[in-house]
Amino acid sequence: MWVYVQLPALQLDRMQALQPELKGLPAVLYGQQEQRVVQANATAMVMGIQPGCSLSDAWVLADNLAAYPYREAQQRHLLQQLAADLYQVFALISLDAPAGFWLDLKPMRKLYPDIQQSQQQLMLQLAPWQLRYQCGSGATPLVAKMLAQAGVTNAADVPIQYLPCAPKLIEKLQRLGLHTLGALQAIPRALAGQRMGQELVQWLARIQGEQHESLHYFQPPQWFYQRFCLVAEARSWQALRFPLKRMLQELEHFLEGRQQETRYLQLVLHHRDHEPTRIEIGLAHGGYLANELDNFCQLKIAALKLVAPVLELGLQAKQLHPRSKQHGDLLNSGKKQRKPLPRLLNELQLRLGQARVFAVQTANEWLPEQAWQRAPAGAYLTPTQGAGKNTALTHELGVHPLGRPLWLLPQPQPVQIQQWQLLRGPERHCTPWWQPQPHDMNGIAQGVCRDYWLGLNSLGQPGWLFYDYQQQCWWQQGWFS
Repeated sequence: MWVYVQLPALQLDRMQALQPELKGLPAVLYGQQEQRVVQANATAMVMGIQPGCSLSDAWVLADNLAAYPYREAQQRHLLQQLAADLYQVFALISLDAPAGFWLDLKPMRKLYPDIQQSQQQLMLQLAPWQLRYQCGSGATPLVAKMLAQAGVTNAADVPIQYLPCAPKLIEKLQRLGLHTLGALQAIPRALAGQRMGQELVQWLARIQGEQHESLHYFQPPQWFYQRFCLVAEARSWQALRFPLKRMLQELEHFLEGRQQETRYLQLVLHHRDHEPTRIEIGLAHGGYLANELDNFCQLKIAALKLVAPVLELGLQAKQLHPRSKQHGDLLNSGKKQRKPLPRLLNELQLRLGQARVFAVQTANEWLPEQAWQRAPAGAYLTPTQGAGKNTALTHELGVHPLGRPLWLLPQPQPVQIQQWQLLRGPERHCTPWWQPQPHDMNGIAQGVCRDYWLGLNSLGQPGWLFYDYQQQCWWQQGWFS
């Protein structure tokens, strides 16, 4: 059993769902070349505006007409988004761009034995989209499509003009008095072929299921993208907040179905006479909730000044990752919880910039000034590899378990060793032989050779000292807590 869903006004209905103020106006989408109405909302159709009429006639019927250009690329993209949403429930979806799709219910029989159950599930999935649609079910894809387009339930009652044939052939059938599919099927196939030609015989064979239909099944996209026209030109960021919030809700629904989160958002503001404004929002930790993502957008764009009025708004989310697990406090669930670290890092990074908010990670190097590196904010610290072996230090001095101080000086400072008492050491750090050795002007190797000690100064403060054999003097590398 096949189900076909016809979407007569997908692009316009989607605009109304994201911008409810359009519902009170007669709104149409028109072809830019033919200047004819392609899609019309319910308010426009009540006034007599139908798809196919000229745009000038539509303006005569409604002086407050809201007319927008029809974009087939956007229509196809919306159809892809709708199929991605339905893919969570129906396994086999075949798109019939730009205004319809098939559902193959055969693999779903164990889950939905009755076709009415499948149709109910389809209605539940389509309800949040607020679309006008017509459904048809049949034993073959073509029968299901003709039933949906004609709005009838019996294949024999399908008007002849809904056959997927050339207009000349349909006109010829009507002159012969054949006005329904049932009347055409009552004629012997051989006689129909002699009078009407081989094209009609082939179409009848496909309608009857005697020829296999080569349908391409839908594969869900790997990332999120959405774009739509605004009802009126937006001249400030405040005018974009409501449509952006609706788009973020669509993004949350997209990520929820995949149990993913995003670490990168891109807003694209399309202007009339200027290049699009692209705003990149990077997150230290992933996010998927619409409210949180909306707050991050506000932090990034609160002081934005638009270079020109905005006609269209686009939202793109890439860098999708599996959702990170967050554990709550079972015993203190009634107390007020602090702000989660991922959200705090995201807010700090958006306010201060990615270059100013980062983590520190250890690196597999012997020299302390080379043994650390910057990492993305919130990255987990990895244990130091190749650390020294003399790590049996006393905790009374607050020494790090790995024998390294938590506070390293920006640059080693020279010290007078007479003012220090050496406690632990030495621990020798030398440039490994397999690494390239720097040379001076005379060609002499300038490798590093140091002996590190734990020492106390005259005030009883523990420090990390080393003796440099090349320079033959003592230096302080850091402080222990």
